[in-house]
Amino acid sequence: MPASDRDEALRELGRLAAERREEAHLSIEDVYERTRIRIEFLRGIESGNYEGFPDVVYIKGFVRTYLRVIGGEDLQDPFMGWLNRSMPRVPDEPINVLGNGTSPTKGFKPVSHFWLFAVLLSALVGTGVYVWYVWSTGGISLEKLRALGPGSEPAAVSEDAHRAGEASGDVGSFEVIPASMEILPAPKPEPEPLPPSLEIRADSDVWMKVTVGDKVVFSKTLKKGSVVSWDLPVQAKVTYGRPNAASVTLNGKDLGVVNPKGAKRSETYFYSPDGSHRKAK
Repeated sequence: MPASDRDEALRELGRLAAERREEAHLSIEDVYERTRIRIEFLRGIESGNYEGFPDVVYIKGFVRTYLRVIGGEDLQDPFMGWLNRSMPRVPDEPINVLGNGTSPTKGFKPVSHFWLFAVLLSALVGTGVYVWYVWSTGGISLEKLRALGPGSEPAAVSEDAHRAGEASGDVGSFEVIPASMEILPAPKPEPEPLPPSLEIRADSDVWMKVTVGDKVVFSKTLKKGSVVSWDLPVQAKVTYGRPNAASVTLNGKDLGVVNPKGAKRSETYFYSPDGSHRKAK
């Protein structure tokens, strides 16, 4: 395809797009405010000059967003056709933002064996103290203790038997009442709270710009079915090219579609670590 034909076609499409913008009573600055696409890129689309643009994937995303804002969706197929012919095709880059772009790990830490050891040690010490107390108060004889054998539970001496033993002097004849020791279960550790997080799912192709704090972590078109997520130590600002094409989960809570009625203009939302969110005015 001759370069002159390609350039002429893109210039003509840009001229038609500029006319649509003017018919919609929008200035270049108005389009910038709604899309946050740099003004020099917007002028490049209208003039058919794509020098200095990033990868072709970004160009297509810019054009789609621009056409949606000005109401020129019918020009999208011609634009995409000439852009595909004029620029080399490259595979879509894998999404990789702020880490590996996967959902934050959810679950609990393994239970420590410390509690089991502590309970067993407490039971052993308690048993020893109990036997020592009974022995020191004359409540059980050495022969009786041996008769219990290993694994037998310690015994408590009834008050009446102890008095009878004092009267007779025969410790070995005391009545022994079996006693049981209740071992309380180890308390379950409290689950650690999950870190604040933001997850966005593309229900359709959607251009987004995501800023966490003062750092831009995402600025491209998210393909349909793709999911991206970020830890949220500070407030995030997200601009959607089509608010009805993305769904949001904030701190594990599904917020649903950003704005089911926001089909033809971009919108900006703020998401906070405490789970609150709001639309920019």
